[in-house]
Amino acid sequence: MNPSFVKCLNAMNQNLHIYDTPIDAARAVANLIQEKAKEKNKKSLPFNIALSGGNTPRLLFNLLSKEYADTIPWHFIRLFWVDERCVPPTHAESNYGMTYESLLKNVPVHDANIFPIQGEIDPNTEAKHYQHILENQLPKRNGYPKFDLILLGMGDDGHTASIFPDNLKLLHSELFVSVSIHPDSNQKRITLTGETINQADEVVFLITGASKADALKKIIHRNPSFESLPASYIHAQSVPAQFYLDKAAAEKL
Repeated sequence: MNPSFVKCLNAMNQNLHIYDTPIDAARAVANLIQEKAKEKNKKSLPFNIALSGGNTPRLLFNLLSKEYADTIPWHFIRLFWVDERCVPPTHAESNYGMTYESLLKNVPVHDANIFPIQGEIDPNTEAKHYQHILENQLPKRNGYPKFDLILLGMGDDGHTASIFPDNLKLLHSELFVSVSIHPDSNQKRITLTGETINQADEVVFLITGASKADALKKIIHRNPSFESLPASYIHAQSVPAQFYLDKAAAEKL
């Protein structure tokens, strides 16, 4: 992807931020988190973030722990989770476990400011419990909890959080948190719903890799069947949803 095309594409959609490599895209998001956290710090306000799991967030978390451990006011940051697999925190598939190993054990976030989803207990019970946590810990917007920033990824099938194309009703649920089921593995998950995500002050997609290019093209250009992709709903509704991409993910834009 040549620089002139990137510049043209960015001019078409100011919410697209395209970088040469995954680490460059992750560093741009790290810089955004640092900037927003410092703004909150100046006002002595907490910075409420909801985190996602996956390989690209792991790249971001490793970067934050190595290069930003001393420059971000971590004591003002409060961490929540977008979704969680219904596994114990020590399990290799745990989003919390991944975040702990790549970030939390290396930066000075207060334990009292960490709000994991408990994937090891009954999912319906935990979904209600986590909804109660959000009700008590966050301000409201339109009757839903309001995050300062939500970090999202996107699957090859266009799913985001744990909202999959076969369960689009979770985009419009009145619940803040719900249980979902992965369509292939049948693994149960606990996820924020679409309306909860869309109340955030800022929604950031961090998407890398050529396998995401087809779904991303559908979403950005509103190609046929784009409405069947959960990420397209977030893109259309959130004000504004920002896309931080590497050139492989953006290649078909």
